[in-house]
Amino acid sequence: MKKSIICLAALLCIALGFTGCEKESEGLTNITYFAEIILEGDDYMVVAKGSTFVDPGFTASMKGEDVTDKVEVSSDVDTSVSGIYTITYSIVNADGFPASASRTVVVLDASDPVEGMWKLDQANSQRIYNGGAPAAYKGAFEFLIIKQDDGTYYVEDLMAGWYAQGAGYGSAYAMEAIIDIADDGTISLLASQVPGWGDSADGLTDGLYDAATNTITYKLFYAEVIEFDVTINKVDLGL
Repeated sequence: MKKSIICLAALLCIALGFTGCEKESEGLTNITYFAEIILEGDDYMVVAKGSTFVDPGFTASMKGEDVTDKVEVSSDVDTSVSGIYTITYSIVNADGFPASASRTVVVLDASDPVEGMWKLDQANSQRIYNGGAPAAYKGAFEFLIIKQDDGTYYVEDLMAGWYAQGAGYGSAYAMEAIIDIADDGTISLLASQVPGWGDSADGLTDGLYDAATNTITYKLFYAEVIEFDVTINKVDLGL
């Protein structure tokens, strides 16, 4: 008798399990087709402050069908204010699975002598660890410097791409910073942070902006044992 009760209980569990599966899958198709969004133009664009921005456009397809008209677009682009903006394109398929793509739009003031894209001078830049031999950067990395409303400047990566680009760690390991540039070109560090590690610079010395050559030089100290000797040149973006 005991054995029969156990068998009956097992059958009931199996039956309930199947019922549960049916309820969980109710409304879902047998095969899920994911949407694909393809951006027209570049996914990283630089435009002049005060200009009119026109989205280059996009297309979307799913199961071989054009579903471009079903894509939702979210944008915070404001060309009246310098900054880094994002346009997000998103769509959800019949089973609730999302697909998305994004475009970065950078607005820069061409009339400002400092604001813009800056490129590392590899030949004149290096990292020194704990007083040892200088190590060369792995590339001529580029990053943005953007003027703030209060006249100071936001620097996208004060470490000039050493970790974020050279080591491949990503943007969370760029040292974002706020600097002040005096009338004589002297640069002072006001604030900094590396989001990925939750720390900041120890200090900055010998900072100088040379307007005649569009060059910035500085020594950056980090993590008590690291010194970055950086020389960067402004990139002509043709804005």
